[in-house]
Amino acid sequence: MVQLTTQQAFERLLFRDGDGRYYARFADYRLQSVFQPLFYRSGGVFGYEALLRVYDTQGRALRPDLFFQSLDTDDQIDADRLARALHFRNFAQARVPGCLSLNLIPSTVLHDNGYRNNFDLMIRRCAELGLETSQVILEVLEYEIEQSPLQLAASLRAAKEAGFGVAVDDFGAVASGHGRVKALCPDIIKIDRSLLLDYMHGDAGRLQRVLELGWQIGSRMLIEGVETAEQLEAMRGLGLELYQGFHLALPSELGVAELV
Repeated sequence: MVQLTTQQAFERLLFRDGDGRYYARFADYRLQSVFQPLFYRSGGVFGYEALLRVYDTQGRALRPDLFFQSLDTDDQIDADRLARALHFRNFAQARVPGCLSLNLIPSTVLHDNGYRNNFDLMIRRCAELGLETSQVILEVLEYEIEQSPLQLAASLRAAKEAGFGVAVDDFGAVASGHGRVKALCPDIIKIDRSLLLDYMHGDAGRLQRVLELGWQIGSRMLIEGVETAEQLEAMRGLGLELYQGFHLALPSELGVAELV
């Protein structure tokens, strides 16, 4: 496909459904947005994580990770950019309060001289859609930050300098010294659900160490995968600020308040 570097290139692949929501066409696939709320400890909504849904020509759902794995690097970058443009628009026209958290793949972040050439486009799109850059959080897996070339962490620092938030996803899922994450000082650390499950089974060590690290570097802490009331109360008892999981809300489409 043609590399997606201009607004016009994106426009050719974006469409509206009967309810006014955006969807995209990429090769033989249909891409759609759903959003899962992120909650404060008090129960208020902090923001929404945008999630991609992928369907083939027969309308069958395909796991997004398998979809991206089926593409070469250039097409992965284009599909990731297109998904982000899709999420931006669907979030903006919902006119809901809070932040928008966007997952990025490392090849996209590293592309174009450390991704800097795309910051201006993202900033312009925020302005056109009535969003503040500070509302937008760019989310990357901890494993990728620690294992990818040093340019990935440098690019994420550049994102922070451009006004975007940075989140580290699945933190603590694998053994790591967390060195690059510590140096990055992300705005949000999203703690992997495995640490929650260990805690609920009586092994509090890993979770406590992660919480201490996050508090040391000044990151907001979010626990992922809250699926029961018991888990929610246990995490609240530890003083975590942010929460996400099926017990609180399932991913779903957002309504359309204003066409953009």
